[in-house]
Amino acid sequence: MRTRTSERRLVRSKTRRLAYLTKWALRAMYLLGVMVALVSQAAAAPVVFEVSAESDDLWALSGTVTIDTATGKVLSADLAATDGYYGYGFDVVDKVQQIHAARGAVLTEMWFGGGQFSQAELLLTVQEPTLVGYKGSRLYEGVEPPVTPGSCIVYAGGEGGTHDGGADISLYGTLEPN
Repeated sequence: MRTRTSERRLVRSKTRRLAYLTKWALRAMYLLGVMVALVSQAAAAPVVFEVSAESDDLWALSGTVTIDTATGKVLSADLAATDGYYGYGFDVVDKVQQIHAARGAVLTEMWFGGGQFSQAELLLTVQEPTLVGYKGSRLYEGVEPPVTPGSCIVYAGGEGGTHDGGADISLYGTLEPN
């Protein structure tokens, strides 16, 4: 007949070892979760960029563009262009894309619209392959067909009869952190 011993140290418990490993695994997962949460908070970095540009034809562009520099996403825009007589507002982000230019350069194009009833569009092109970690730079000024010629206001079909068939106005300026 077997008798039960009262000494716990003489009996090896497999559950104690498993419990010990489980406790440390849970601690490690908790710490990993905390680290991921901290990194994701630090990575989300919306930055307001100031846009300033002008052309030889008295066109001027000013305003701001908000870019999440962790993801490269353009979040919002508040831009205004004027030709001296007429003003145009651009507050709708239409699309953001990367294009491959001549000589292996990769550029980022940002298209902005003026809203539901506006036919005017604004194209800003920067010499950055991606907007992730974007710190600001000059607007792209190169004219290399068939790539879109630099940064310009594009009037598709004209607005209010002021432009016949549209026009491209090259702008020269910067997109810098505010």
